[in-house]
Amino acid sequence: MKCRVRGDTGPACNAVGMIDRKILGIRHLYRRPTYARTEQCSTKSPDYGPLPPGAPSWCQAPFDPEGLLSSVMAIVTCLVGLHYGHLIIHFKDHKDRILTWTISSSCLICSGLAMDLFGMHINKALYTFSYVCVTAGAAGILFTGIYYMVDVCGYRRSTLVFEWIGLHALMIYILAACNVLPVVLQGFYWQQPQNNIVGFVFPTSRNYSFNL
Repeated sequence: MKCRVRGDTGPACNAVGMIDRKILGIRHLYRRPTYARTEQCSTKSPDYGPLPPGAPSWCQAPFDPEGLLSSVMAIVTCLVGLHYGHLIIHFKDHKDRILTWTISSSCLICSGLAMDLFGMHINKALYTFSYVCVTAGAAGILFTGIYYMVDVCGYRRSTLVFEWIGLHALMIYILAACNVLPVVLQGFYWQQPQNNIVGFVFPTSRNYSFNL
């Protein structure tokens, strides 16, 4: 596969894929990337399937969504979260904390949108720096709002569910990755498979139920 377009952020032909292919090698990359399910790459789109006639060469290119550059950007996200936590220790007044969080988060969002405007697009699959800035800034705004409700206004009882989720975030992630949560949420239904918890919350969504 040859990528000759400078600054391309499309499937496979981008800096993330190039660095992974050069350093890790093609044999160590994920061979069933998400873009292989698009109409350009699969006759059974949105599922995996045979290549359609005239499919571009990048349809057969491996791509690792958790590659080297993506891992670096994930570390940057963790450092931003560490910065938010450090402000709790550095500032003792609620007003100072909220003001600093709001300014920092707003600057991150504006920076990410500006980068997207000038060519570094917000792309989750590539985990671009603009994506990191926008998501970290949005998380900071949400965190500031929750902090104001819980720690300043004292609405603790109504947010106990979120506190439990925060204390067991890793366990919830593992359950979701192992498809345990989808089985629990969609596996128990009333009369028809569509009458499950997910179908009740999102009536128009397509979900796959398991009859337990």
